[in-house]
Amino acid sequence: MELNKCPNCSGKLELAKNRKRLVCSYCGSEFPLDETTKSEIGGQPVNMDWFYYDWDMESIKENDSCHKVILSFIRTLNEYETSSAIENYIREYLMGFDDVSAYGIREQKMKGIIKRLEPGFLPDERVILYYDDGILIHGKTGIVFTNRRTFFVESKNIREVTHSSVPFIDVSFSLGHPKIHLGDKYLNDIGGGSAFVSHFDLVGAVMALICAYAFEQKPGRPKIRLSDSIN
Repeated sequence: MELNKCPNCSGKLELAKNRKRLVCSYCGSEFPLDETTKSEIGGQPVNMDWFYYDWDMESIKENDSCHKVILSFIRTLNEYETSSAIENYIREYLMGFDDVSAYGIREQKMKGIIKRLEPGFLPDERVILYYDDGILIHGKTGIVFTNRRTFFVESKNIREVTHSSVPFIDVSFSLGHPKIHLGDKYLNDIGGGSAFVSHFDLVGAVMALICAYAFEQKPGRPKIRLSDSIN
């Protein structure tokens, strides 16, 4: 389909307000956006062909924190081509928060939680960063990102998400905080509530890093669907 030409009457096609379809200004015909059309109108802001886009950027923009996270995500993937480059970016520019640790950076704060996880690590698995969201007991809860998985540690309970198997990433917000869910609409949030609080650039960069791992470690895997549950 040509972006500006209706196939029924050759009238001008315009993007609907919800950015999910094209509408002919002459005959009123409506058309869903296919992948080519989405790319032409800027529906695919990341230069790698890794994603299906089901999010509504206009809705995302209405929440400033979500918008900052997504802009960081897009910028990181467009500026850094590999997971290694993103890792370096995170360490050099985004690790200045007291509640974020990595090897060589506030390492003492994460020794307790890493001790629990390391016995189950894969041979090449290594910690990228740890976010400590403990309020009363530090070092025992939070999110641990490795090059293979994201661990969500809640006292005695541990959930994990393998990066190469993430089917979708959903964006929403609660009480003004972004919520970035990996493969679940309600769990596995790396973005809001107790996770990273207001470190929006870091959340977006970590989201980008997870996607880079997914496709580097499993080339040819299905595209990740980017969705939102804002409306």
